Amino acid sequence: EVIVTNDSIQFPLIDTSAMNVSFKKTLVEEFTGHKCITCPFNTNKLLTQLENNSTRMIVVAHHAGGFAQVDAPKYPNDFNTVYGAEYFTYHNMSTQPIPSAVINRRAFPNFGDLTVFNNATTFWEDPIDFENTNTQTDFSIGLAADYNDSVELFYIQVSIEALTNVNGNYSLLTLCIEDSVVAPQLDGTADENVYPGKIVTDYVHRHVMRKSLSTSTSLVGDNVIAGGITQGEWVDFKLNALLPDNIVDLGHMLIVTMLIDEDTQEIVQSEEVHVHVGH
Repeated sequence: EVIVTNDSIQFPLIDTSAMNVSFKKTLVEEFTGHKCITCPFNTNKLLTQLENNSTRMIVVAHHAGGFAQVDAPKYPNDFNTVYGAEYFTYHNMSTQPIPSAVINRRAFPNFGDLTVFNNATTFWEDPIDFENTNTQTDFSIGLAADYNDSVELFYIQVSIEALTNVNGNYSLLTLCIEDSVVAPQLDGTADENVYPGKIVTDYVHRHVMRKSLSTSTSLVGDNVIAGGITQGEWVDFKLNALLPDNIVDLGHMLIVTMLIDEDTQEIVQSEEVHVHVGH
């Protein structure tokens, strides 16, 4: 779809002096669903890791597959997304246990060359800890995001600095996340006396992926670096996008952007920011 921008509205400014240049962030994408009885327990473990590594980690929750199907009246909320369903299929997740997690979209040679982690193989705690020790990065990303309610548009600014000489093609995937969405969830740890059938009706769903805002429908998003980039060179990327119609609370919106190597499909750097809502 073509989005006409309002040129009188300024894109948000990025404080380039505050950009992370010292490590690659750890972006964890969790596959989950409201009918997955073991998901809350494992999500809590992931959230504890996030709490202990808040400057390093970013979490995105993809609700997809059988456990994410709408099943009224018990599970009335549709958390599925077009992007999440495609990404679920890309990893053949219908053959894997849920919950599962992908960490920076890369394989880990020291964990059996796995890309998808779950209770059938290695759970994700150790590979996440390992990735959190990674101090090497070739890119720094600055991100700022405004949502202008009067024109119903996001104004997203991304600035990328090459910290070394890099070859290859890289794309930016930009996702709209809504945090703390209250909706029913099957939870094996729930008290049956409080929540019959172990369905927690006031469960708080964290880091819910709502929509890919990238203009490309590719799983890696919009190409921003073609052929390579030299140390000290900058790439500025501006994006307007419409509000996803599944957003419940404007105050809980986050934008996550990830720079992806198109050849390896790996996330080489990522950033997250709360959306500033104005009128």
